[in-house]
Amino acid sequence: MDSGMILDARDEVPFEPLLLLLPEELCWMLDRNFACEMEWHSGNTLSQTVFTFLYIHQLADINPDLIPPGFPLLKDPKRPIELVTLVLRAAVFGLLKSCDFVWRELSKKRVFDMEDWQSDKCEVTLLEGVPVDIVLRKLDDACSWLRNSALPQTDKEALCDRLMLRKTLLELFKLSHLDNLDELRPLVAIAKNILRRVQARPSVQPIDGSPALYSFDPRVVRRLHTVMPIRVLELPSQETVWSKVEQLLEGWEQVGHLRSVHSLSGWEIAGSLSVWMSERKLQLPYCRSLTQGTFSDRNLVFGEYPTEWLVDHFFEESLGVSYETIRDVLEDDIERWALKEIEDHIIRVTTNYIKSFWYNPPRHRRFLMRAILDWQLLQDALSNFSSQVLVIDFESYMISFCLPRAAALWKYTAAREILLSGFHQELYSVHERPLAYWYTAHIIEQHIDCIDGMRRVIPSDSVAFIEMQFQSQFLGALQLVCAAMCMITSNALTQPRKRTALNFRRRYKWLFRPESNSELLFPVPLFSDLPEYLDMVTDDEPNENLKLAIDILQDLKQFDCRGVWATEEAKERLAEKQAMPKGALGYHSR
Repeated sequence: MDSGMILDARDEVPFEPLLLLLPEELCWMLDRNFACEMEWHSGNTLSQTVFTFLYIHQLADINPDLIPPGFPLLKDPKRPIELVTLVLRAAVFGLLKSCDFVWRELSKKRVFDMEDWQSDKCEVTLLEGVPVDIVLRKLDDACSWLRNSALPQTDKEALCDRLMLRKTLLELFKLSHLDNLDELRPLVAIAKNILRRVQARPSVQPIDGSPALYSFDPRVVRRLHTVMPIRVLELPSQETVWSKVEQLLEGWEQVGHLRSVHSLSGWEIAGSLSVWMSERKLQLPYCRSLTQGTFSDRNLVFGEYPTEWLVDHFFEESLGVSYETIRDVLEDDIERWALKEIEDHIIRVTTNYIKSFWYNPPRHRRFLMRAILDWQLLQDALSNFSSQVLVIDFESYMISFCLPRAAALWKYTAAREILLSGFHQELYSVHERPLAYWYTAHIIEQHIDCIDGMRRVIPSDSVAFIEMQFQSQFLGALQLVCAAMCMITSNALTQPRKRTALNFRRRYKWLFRPESNSELLFPVPLFSDLPEYLDMVTDDEPNENLKLAIDILQDLKQFDCRGVWATEEAKERLAEKQAMPKGALGYHSR
């Protein structure tokens, strides 16, 4: 309630929009505008960031067509009025229009308001009704004036680079808004080149008393319509800001690449890497929203395929057999309406599953918990179908055997993601970690058994078979790592068995079938077997397990990624997996 209270008149910022500026002062202001914009991208409010730049609220006052004739302006060749009325005004237009495009994308509800971003505009315009081409023209006109002005060459180049960076970003936002991503990569390359030039010639903070310092008011929220008091936000250093701009460009670059990856496996690998690779920062909400829209939007996949494409690739990438072949076998025994229900279920589950990799990590984990039941329902329905198939040849036997296991593969993967993400997000207490590692190892064991059973019957020349070879080897190493970590942390398992069982039920409630309070979706030895299991594993040296896991992953260096669905993603995944047990060894040494 105190956000609008002014304790002292000295707190009021003296601001006059038509005060003349030096080129270096304007450069600093434009750089800090990027700081405001990137902080909004990072999840802060517009009133804390973009709207603290006071020229946004004074656009009419710096309009050259509205300045009264004879208005007293100091004539100073070092501070031409056009720097304010033409250059600065164009930059403000570009900033607001960029925010407008971002706001429209984020409001599509692929990311979450108040969680990933803040939508409150405080009744301030983002130039929603101004065509983007007019803004681009203003930026071009400002650059043309600068190049023909009498300002020093270094100042002209510095200002033009910042205006062109703004223009290129705005063109990228425009492309994304129109779902026309064909020109995305060239624009990203242009923006990166301009950004390197801007970084090479950093702006200098103005001296005390400069009008540029008064152009930002972090307490501007006092004068805006907002529903809550907002604390004053300290903007990051300019080096950090440029890093975030580069992160935004890399997000666009990743979207452009993924748009050419027409494979469910490729998108799943890319999404998993974005979650687990420590050197990758979590993408900005705008990029995560754009990535989800690129995968599927308006009943189209990649903007060109109907959603039936998902059903075809679900089976082809899981079983190595086309859906047309499966449907030919099933249609003799299964009603068409039942097949249509399964197709709709697959489309819904796979679409949401792939998109969930670009949620924020806690939201991704919660989604997977809910999705486990959807995968189980799909597995049950496919099991019912397979039991009705009349087996007359090897093809019908293979389809009957593998059909429910196709859903099981995705279910096991989702369960593993949930369990391991609990470590990633530091959700487990010290008493819970041994049991979490133990249970993860058992689920991985079931996953390996499922893969080994399918490998005996699916076509050996299919891409699915090659992927299963990789998964079987990798999961074997991961199981060894989980068993080793269970041994390492087992000394923390000091709670009574009853307390451990109650904690398990509370932590893993997503594992129980809704119609049963005791039946697990992934049956494992119950708690009565846990002490015996720990006695067995603690007889071994965990380093032996870890070294064996490293040996297995070293063998994966020979794995030929050229035969899989998404070659580049598979290579990147391979490099990331080989560092996994070494981190566990480091944990053990500590």
